[in-house]
Amino acid sequence: MIARIVVLVSVLTSLFAVMSSTTGAVTWTNTGSTVIHATGPGGILNIGANALSCTGTTASATAAANSVGSIYSVPGTVTFSPCTLAGQSMYIHCAFTLTGSSFTSPITTGAADVTCDLRLVTGNTKVCHIEGSTLDHYINPTAATNTPGKVTLTTSSSLTTTHSSGTSCLLGTGPSHLSEQTITVTSVAGSPIITRHP
Repeated sequence: MIARIVVLVSVLTSLFAVMSSTTGAVTWTNTGSTVIHATGPGGILNIGANALSCTGTTASATAAANSVGSIYSVPGTVTFSPCTLAGQSMYIHCAFTLTGSSFTSPITTGAADVTCDLRLVTGNTKVCHIEGSTLDHYINPTAATNTPGKVTLTTSSSLTTTHSSGTSCLLGTGPSHLSEQTITVTSVAGSPIITRHP
C-alpha cells in the first residue's frame, strides 16, 4: 500500500512539474496557410555611389502551424529580378529567416536575416555576396476586404556586401543600404494568420 502511494505521489509530482513548465510559455499559432508565395515591386540596394535597381520580387516560405518559444521563425527564399546596374542585367537570390518576436494584432514584428548572391544573368556568374538583417513586420490578411497578408522590410543600412570568390563585386564592398519594400502574399487564402499567446 505504501509503495502504491509513493508511486502515485511521484506520478502527480511529475505531472505538476510538466504543467508548471508549460504554464506561461509563449505559443505562436498560424491558423492560415503554411505554404507561402508572395510578390513585390522590388527595391534599390545602394553601395556607396552605386545603386542596383530591381523591379520585381518573388518569395516562397514555410510558416509552421504551431511554435512554442519567444521567437516564431519562418524560413524561405526570395529572388529580386530583373535588376540592372550600368546596363548590366542581374538578379539577387537570397535565403532568409523571418523571426517574429512581438505581436500586436494584426501585426507581427521582428527581423529578417538574409544571405544573398548577386549574379549576372549572362552566364549566371556570381559576383557579389550580401548578408545581414533588417527589421520587418507582417500584417495578417483581412478577409472582409480581400486583403492578403504582407511583409514590409524597413529601410536598412545593416547589410554588408563583399566580393564573391574569384570575382570582384560590381557594386563595390562595404555597408549596403536597402530601400523599404513590401512583399504581398498572392491571396488571402494563401496567407498565414499569426497570433501569439500570451
